[in-house]
Amino acid sequence: MVLTRFLGGELVTVLGGLDTTRVLGPWRGRRPAERRRRAKFAPVLYGAEHAHDDHAELCLLLAGRCHFSFDQKGCALEPGDLVICPAGQSHAESWRQRGESYRLAWWNLHAQEPTLHVTHYARRGGFSLVHQLSLAALPAETRGRLDTLRALAAAKTVPDVEALKEALLTLTLALYRRALEGGEAQLDTRAQLVRRAAEYVRAEAQRPLSLAEVARAVHVSPNYLTGLFRATTGVPLGRFVLEERIALAQRRLQAPDATVKGVAIELGFADPFSFSRAFKRVTGRAPQAWRAGAVGKT
Repeated sequence: MVLTRFLGGELVTVLGGLDTTRVLGPWRGRRPAERRRRAKFAPVLYGAEHAHDDHAELCLLLAGRCHFSFDQKGCALEPGDLVICPAGQSHAESWRQRGESYRLAWWNLHAQEPTLHVTHYARRGGFSLVHQLSLAALPAETRGRLDTLRALAAAKTVPDVEALKEALLTLTLALYRRALEGGEAQLDTRAQLVRRAAEYVRAEAQRPLSLAEVARAVHVSPNYLTGLFRATTGVPLGRFVLEERIALAQRRLQAPDATVKGVAIELGFADPFSFSRAFKRVTGRAPQAWRAGAVGKT
């Protein structure tokens, strides 16, 4: 989807139709499961306990239908619904029916790395990250609307819908102008997201890493990150994590006093057997045989 057409057309239109009946959140009587049809939530993207302790998120259903879990209670969202998820609030999405597509816009209100990202689920292709736009580089006056959104998300009462719309539309139009002036490529931060994920894996390769942990570090869901990572690099994220850990193991095995058991323990493998199996999966050789050849060449 062309970014300028999305920002200046679809997103502005959907936000313009926002009213009090569409704003859902943690307030009594306005929780998603209280205002929308209850539905059993089956976690297919991430678990219902998913939450961000350090920032709030706003989720807008742009098109299609999906199931949504809020405080681990499931419901069926309707197009145009905006769900406000305060920091620490558990929330998750999933398809309503496996073949039924939908699109969501997420405002991630992280203090240092606020973003607007658009996600899509389709029967063919599964979950994908369509756009990832940084809000940190917008003019200072416009960025002030992020503080407005943070305050509204943290409020004890239902937010004023006009203040909410004004903040969201101001941010959207600022992105639209930036895309028109500087081109869409300079706004798209998906490549940066992949790079940051790779940097995090390399920095933390000395210990076991789950895909969920890597995704949390860059503030997106595991499925969206893994799909984007593979599409960008050609390598599955899980394979990349394993290769980086084995590359570190190879460097440590070259030390004169290194042992296979010792390196396995240092890197947090369950036992030497698990380490050897992972090592051979990447290098094609058992660690002891690899070490003998590597040390013999030095």
